[in-house]
Amino acid sequence: MAIRNLLIFPRAFAIAIDDLGWNEGGNLSMNVPSGPYRVGIKRNFTLNDYISIINVGKAIGVRIQCLFILGEMDRENILAKYPTTTNQGNHWNNSNRVCDEQLEIMKYVCQQSAHMEFGLHGSGHEYWAADGIQRRAEWYNMADRHPWPEDEMRSHIQAFKEIMAQYNLSSEYGHSFPESFVACAYSHYWNPTGSYSIGKLVSEVGVKYANTDFSQIPELSPPQEVNGGGFDNGLHVINRMNYGNLWYEIDTLPKVTIDMQHTDIIESHWANWLAQDDFMQPAVNHKWAQYYRYVQGQERRYIAKNTEQLHSQWLYKKYTIIKQTSDGVVEIDNTYMPKEVYQNEMLGNIVFKLKCQPGEYVTKTILNDEPISAYYEDGGYSFLYLPPLERKKYTLQYVVGKVRMTEFVYNDGTYNVYRFEKSDSSILLTLKMYGEQIVKVKCDNPSKVISLSKGLMVIDFTYSKREEMVHIKVKATDFQGVRGQIKLQLN
Repeated sequence: MAIRNLLIFPRAFAIAIDDLGWNEGGNLSMNVPSGPYRVGIKRNFTLNDYISIINVGKAIGVRIQCLFILGEMDRENILAKYPTTTNQGNHWNNSNRVCDEQLEIMKYVCQQSAHMEFGLHGSGHEYWAADGIQRRAEWYNMADRHPWPEDEMRSHIQAFKEIMAQYNLSSEYGHSFPESFVACAYSHYWNPTGSYSIGKLVSEVGVKYANTDFSQIPELSPPQEVNGGGFDNGLHVINRMNYGNLWYEIDTLPKVTIDMQHTDIIESHWANWLAQDDFMQPAVNHKWAQYYRYVQGQERRYIAKNTEQLHSQWLYKKYTIIKQTSDGVVEIDNTYMPKEVYQNEMLGNIVFKLKCQPGEYVTKTILNDEPISAYYEDGGYSFLYLPPLERKKYTLQYVVGKVRMTEFVYNDGTYNVYRFEKSDSSILLTLKMYGEQIVKVKCDNPSKVISLSKGLMVIDFTYSKREEMVHIKVKATDFQGVRGQIKLQLN
């Protein structure tokens, strides 16, 4: 029997942007002695170059993974203590770059964490040994095909942490280390069965997710599948590719069509997102936003709201068996999900999409007698966000009709909703909030809305009778996000 309302289990889509954080853009790799490649644009960067990316994130409702190089943000010359991080070694002096705009930029990045993820890329991008010769790259010796000393790699991580602390982005001020990582120039020392790997070092400081081009390190025997991935000592790493937008090309989208892109996350660099001059930037922003919207309209793809969601969907696509048995009934077998996922708290929502006819909506959903986590409509599709699945079997039932569900979270933001629990007198939301956002809940007008968790603030709430939704302004104090609970008192 033909299934009328087919539920689609799509591949996620995300873009990583490398090399934010440089103050100057000119490529110094041809100098003698050679310096960093930087961004390949011969100009200085300003706050506007960060605002442009935030504007794209806001336009499409995504938290874009941005990978930072912090060397030129060093305001206290601490990199002189870590001579392999820069071409100046222990003579490092960054005084001529220190300015108030650095403070303004990093404050803005922190404030806008709803739409810009601050990820780890490196301190200087390359590696300078005692002979002063630059070698690619910071996290693994790509030239000689062997790892850099473990103590040096730990010092590079420490350097990154110390520069973060210069901007109060440290545990003392309630902020966590980045959860995402991309090794500079694919210098990912993949060694999941060894006692030392880059995965081990970065996971020790809180990193959970990484992406790289595995084809660049064949001697390390990484996963072979084009959209492959695996676990490296607590770090989940997936493959990525560059689809034609070279690292130094300004205003450049991927040149390979979406249907021919075989990795879930694709590579880009800061230059690709920037215009030749500020007055041209809005047009570049519009092109990137339209690119995301085009992906959202594809039947078998969807835009991951954030990095956790990207990796979660990749894991579900690899390990979860999905079978639609009839119209409105889907069987989900998640018993093969690796235990590592739960040990390291990596797994978030599983996402489905459904093409509804004009005037039709998802009227009812139920997952093993419980509600789904969140719902969203975009690009002609309805999106169902299910709670993080345990290692067991589930039955998802849904109904399509002329009205929407009576109670749900309408997630048009970049946060994750893990659970939606309803009783006669209250609704309890378990979520992970990034930055400051509005959480929309379709329900009766609540008498009170409070946070039950440290670091998660309910600023205020208003009720829209027209939408029959409460709009809750929620803020995470940690710029890497805060997991917690929000309670809505209904009477």
